Amino acid sequence: MPCFTVDSAELEYRRTPWDERVFGHPCAEITRLDAAGADDATVASLLARFDDWAVQEGVRFAYGRFTPSAQEKRTLHQAGFYFAEASYRIRHTRIQSTEAFDRLIRPGPVLEPAREEDYPALQDILAADFQHGRIHEDPWVSSEDAARRYRLWLLDLAAQKHEILTYRLKGEVIGLHVQRATDTVADLVLTGVKRSHALLGVPLWAEALRLNRLRGIREAHTLISAANVPILNLYRRFEFQFEALLLGFHKRY
Repeated sequence: MPCFTVDSAELEYRRTPWDERVFGHPCAEITRLDAAGADDATVASLLARFDDWAVQEGVRFAYGRFTPSAQEKRTLHQAGFYFAEASYRIRHTRIQSTEAFDRLIRPGPVLEPAREEDYPALQDILAADFQHGRIHEDPWVSSEDAARRYRLWLLDLAAQKHEILTYRLKGEVIGLHVQRATDTVADLVLTGVKRSHALLGVPLWAEALRLNRLRGIREAHTLISAANVPILNLYRRFEFQFEALLLGFHKRY
């Protein structure tokens, strides 16, 4: 991944074609800012180099997630970035000890591999019922563009060979679970149900935990919006640990 370096500080970045399909113009992401021990001038220099590259590339929208340090908040604001959202990085390191949650699984709904013909129903759920995330919570992005980004993201996840599962009740697709596992670690990407079936959210998460436990997964991690209080409480209920708070800053050119 491309990287700018000033002294010992580094900034990694990339173009984001998945955003460009939604907004119709070049977009970019700062994927890593490592400025431990650097002064404000060094961080400002890194951000200035990113800006120069963004202008050369015709980038009109950029974003990144950063630590909540005073320095990063200060220098990002000074560089023209605005605060848009906050997320928690969380994980569960004892998936093999989650049998007690099996009692929350309800008979009836079935978690099963998605078929391609399920994708439109899954996209509808994402567009209508998922209201949090880095784009949804940006006050300058329309709800229509945010919903379209979720629709396209599902197809990207399928193309990237993520495991996509449908949660089905009496033949109707009412939810989904998306993940990618490597050895004994699972990255939980998307999980949720239709708003009309909100009471089945807890059983879906319990089902997803059991699925991973039976496969030998030992650890799971994910990223969740700090504004999504019901989901924060749900993950606490399932004994996930909160590792880090990340602040989403965006910039328009």
